[in-house]
Formats: sequence, structure tokens, C-alpha cells
Amino acid sequence: MSSTPKEYWTRAYREAPAIFDAFSRAEDPEGLVARRLLAHVPLSGRTVLELGCGTGRYTRELVPQAGLYLGVEPSSSMLSLARKSFNNLLQPPVLLRARGESLPLRAGSVEVMLAAWVVVNLREEIRDRVLKEASRVLRPGAEYGMWLLENHWDSQFQRYRGRGGEDELRLRRLLESDGFRLVEVVTTELCFPSSSEAERILGYLCGDTMLGHLRRSPTAVLEHRIVILHRSG
Repeated sequence: MSSTPKEYWTRAYREAPAIFDAFSRAEDPEGLVARRLLAHVPLSGRTVLELGCGTGRYTRELVPQAGLYLGVEPSSSMLSLARKSFNNLLQPPVLLRARGESLPLRAGSVEVMLAAWVVVNLREEIRDRVLKEASRVLRPGAEYGMWLLENHWDSQFQRYRGRGGEDELRLRRLLESDGFRLVEVVTTELCFPSSSEAERILGYLCGDTMLGHLRRSPTAVLEHRIVILHRSG
């Protein structure tokens, strides 16, 4: 059995937030996922919490739709980049430096929760603590509950990474053990300014397996599929 290709997302998260931000800006450039999410969960007038908001990729698109938008993120460098992108908003989000397993919020204070590319990658014991904390801060009986955005296991991006099988197992764990349901699969793309920029960003994050594919078939655009998952409050 072949081993899973080594990737470097944690290194980028800790040491190169600009790389992380460049990837997030290339992902779904037409904003299809945000529009589909809003079709399922209207945010108007609601208190929304985003776990692991990073540099604000989805925060930027969703904050104008919410009543009160809160974002938590443990990385100070990520939060610094995020805040710069909200300077011109009339109603910017409230950004807090915190971890998902220990939220500085009152019980029942949130109506909708979102986590994009966070929960599926957590170690089991951390994931359980995060989901328990999510249940604590969600308003009892909240109609819209918790929403996750994660990679689908089958796309050009996943094939180039060589990680589709592993991601399928992780998603099935959320569906079969953690109470989430698959709401929709959105087909979109990763779109970089040039093929050389795709190599620079994806090579840093995804390592030699990805670089090999990109060098054999240079491209600035990769087909990408994103799943929307939901668990009621």
C-alpha cells in the first residue's frame, strides 16, 4: 500500500500566512460555495460564528449577510491579515483569537456556526472537544446549526494531491459518527494568476506529488469539488 504524500499546510499556517492566503484567494474565485451556502442558510439578522476563520476567505463573503458575525482563529498572523481585508467594511466582523475547543462565548449565544477546512483534519480527541464546544455555544434548538465546508475526495485537485482515499474516509467519519449530513457537492476550481504561481503556492503546500503533476502538465486552473455538510443545533 502506498503511503500518503507528505504535505505542508501546518508549516504554511505557522510560518507563511501569505502562502495560505494566496491559496484561499485562488479557491472558488467565483464565490459559488458562499452562494450555495446562503441558499441553504439565510444569515440575515442572525448571530454567526466561524471557527478557524484564517485570513478571512469566507468571512469576506458572508459577513455582509449576517446580523452579527464572529470569527475565531488561534493564529495571530492569520488574524492580522484578515483584519487588513476588512478595513473598508461598514460592519466588520468581530475577530477573536481563540481555539475551537475553548470558545470565549456564552452558552447558547450563537444561531449559526461555520467551519471551513477545519473539523475534518482534527485529531479525534480535539474534534470531539470542538464539536462539544460547538453544541454548547449554539442556541438550543437552533434551526440552522453547524455547517462545514470540506474537500470532496474526487477532483483534479485531489488526484494531483494523491489524497482522495484518505479524505473520503475522514468525511465518512463525520457523516457516520458525528451526525452530519451531506447537503451539496459544489464543483468549482482553483484559479491562480499563472501556472508558475500555481507551482509556487501548491508546491509549498502540497509538496513533490503535486509539483510533479504540475510540471508535467503546467496549468493555472485545477478542477475542485467542495462538500457542504450540516448538523442541526
